Amino acid sequence: MKHLLLLTGLLWTITATAEETLIKVPVPVPVLLPEPLVTRWLAQDPAVLGAQSALAAAKAEAGQMAASPYEWTTRYSRQQRDYGVNPKSNEWNLGIERTLRLPGKVGADRAGADALLKGAEAHFSLARRQAAEGLLGSWLDWLETRSAKDLLVQQQRLAEESLGVVAKRVQSGDAASLEQRLASADVADIKRSASAAATAETTAWVKLSARYPVNDVAPPPLPDPLPVPHNADWWQARILAVSDRLVVIQAEQAQADAGLKRAEADRIPDPTVGVFTGREAYGDEKIVGVSISMPFPGARRRFQVQQQLAAAEAARQNLAVTQRELTGQARADFANAHGNYTRWQLAKSAADAMAENARLAQKAYGLGEQDLQTLLLARRQALSAAEAEQKARVDALRAYDTLLLDAKLLWNGNPQDVENP
Repeated sequence: MKHLLLLTGLLWTITATAEETLIKVPVPVPVLLPEPLVTRWLAQDPAVLGAQSALAAAKAEAGQMAASPYEWTTRYSRQQRDYGVNPKSNEWNLGIERTLRLPGKVGADRAGADALLKGAEAHFSLARRQAAEGLLGSWLDWLETRSAKDLLVQQQRLAEESLGVVAKRVQSGDAASLEQRLASADVADIKRSASAAATAETTAWVKLSARYPVNDVAPPPLPDPLPVPHNADWWQARILAVSDRLVVIQAEQAQADAGLKRAEADRIPDPTVGVFTGREAYGDEKIVGVSISMPFPGARRRFQVQQQLAAAEAARQNLAVTQRELTGQARADFANAHGNYTRWQLAKSAADAMAENARLAQKAYGLGEQDLQTLLLARRQALSAAEAEQKARVDALRAYDTLLLDAKLLWNGNPQDVENP
């Protein structure tokens, strides 16, 4: 029995150590743009600057909410009393008063202000994340169109080399002039595709450079996609733990709860307390007093409680819906990133095979062992496979980087190594 317990403890220790090692595996991040550069661009982005101004306005609003809505009020009156027989008596009254918030209302107002500020900060972070997603999309669009253009330019060069080989064979009588016309048509078709790709690259560049200062940035080649580490549960927990959208909804619920507490506390009106002094009867009577006033609560306060109660319940249900949506979206994004990486691997294998087949067909045609139709077919298949590989590459990069953005592991100023959330 003792040996069994020792063996069980040893197995538990090994398993826990392995799990801890797996949890602390760094999350790899493909280098598309240096993070300091992205941080500077996002700090200058109009959408982020606008969100920053909105945050400043929310801070001021939160300060107003936490502060008392009441102010000191001064009252002064002057009158003249006529006794009919004696000279008239000049009399005056001077007072100062203020409405006081009851303690329960102070706490509710402060809670509402804290929730408002927390939600505004999450809105700012969400706006920055959306700007980063826009930058990522525009940057990948440009790199994709640039790579497509480079690929077609390379294919055009190969087609022109083939045309030269065909022309030599026609001159030597080893090939018919029809083959030369077919090769010329193939070159023209690839030139057309390359021109369209160049236009697409220019369009993508104009859209990118219109919003971001990318003129001095050298375009890097598209990196290889990276496999997605961890499992769906890890990514779900991580994304829910750092989700700005979830924080916004939580802040809205906290505001609704604070509004309900404020409405319940407001069933008892706030009293107004003041002190006053005055002079009457030719100055022979001097008055010093205290005043207290309080409104009688009406039906409006009861309806206000009902309204806030319904608003708080709606906020709770909205939070539940948002949590479910984020959970499903996180798992779907993980599946999408994992599936896109697998598809890219398959596309790359096919592209490599088709490229080798085209190379061998080109060599065989040069030796007169194969006809031109077979060569053109092999090259079209290689081009189609290469274009499919590029698209799969960009899709995999986009899906994984979107997952990293949602998890705040990309362009967020954080280290790449992240432990279990």
